[in-house]
Amino acid sequence: LALAAGGRRDNVLFVRQGVVGEAGNQTVRHVPSRPQLKRARQVARRMASAIREFLRWLRLVLSGWGAASAPHYHHFRKIILPTSRGSCEIDHLIVSPFGLFVIENKDRSGWIFGEESERNWTAVHFKNKYTFQNPLHQNYGHVKALEELLGIDASKMHAAVVFRGSFQFKTPIPHNVFLHSCASWVGQKTEILLEDAEVDRVLYVLEHSMKAGFFAAVDHAASVRNKYRSTTTCPKCGGELVPRVAQTGPMPGSRFLGCSNYPACKYVRNLVDT
Repeated sequence: LALAAGGRRDNVLFVRQGVVGEAGNQTVRHVPSRPQLKRARQVARRMASAIREFLRWLRLVLSGWGAASAPHYHHFRKIILPTSRGSCEIDHLIVSPFGLFVIENKDRSGWIFGEESERNWTAVHFKNKYTFQNPLHQNYGHVKALEELLGIDASKMHAAVVFRGSFQFKTPIPHNVFLHSCASWVGQKTEILLEDAEVDRVLYVLEHSMKAGFFAAVDHAASVRNKYRSTTTCPKCGGELVPRVAQTGPMPGSRFLGCSNYPACKYVRNLVDT
């Protein structure tokens, strides 16, 4: 355009592959070679990765994770994983050489009543009273799903439930239930359970299996409904539901469905519910 307007060639600016210079009698910078450009891209990628890692560490430290914010702790939040019985959603999963930490978060207010062996727990908030599934049983299902997907024995996983919010337990707090945070519990696990190669394999499988997004959440909700409607498969561990008769308790002689994996799995369902 400058030449067409009558300008001089030696004052024309040009751009070539991102390098700007002056033609004519002026000194012109040489265009970087392909190897130089390749090295520059590699450096840029490493810098971007380092920045992301720093931001991840800062976020975890500010969230109170302490020692569990170290680089060898890999955190996953709100992930949906496929299972042979549909899908499961895990609130917080940590992959580390010290094992897998499977964490179920519960945001509750008011008084909490619940024991480890009970199927449902109760929350009372002012005049409102409602029941919810025993989160320890719920998290056990997550452990079984990971065991199936990753091929890792449950002995290399640590399960915990964390209650957050304005609540108060009115019954003894069950084992592996934590109040507000479990960061110190995670940091106390120092026995090496997974080699580095196994950690890398687990990360690869998770990153290529987990789902996210609106449609994944809709599909998962439908999967949960179908799972708890089944009269043949235990929604907790995937075992077979078999009819049983109560021998003791408040209703001796009543019939119910129990898991065939009892006593490892204590899921029961009244036949009235089905």
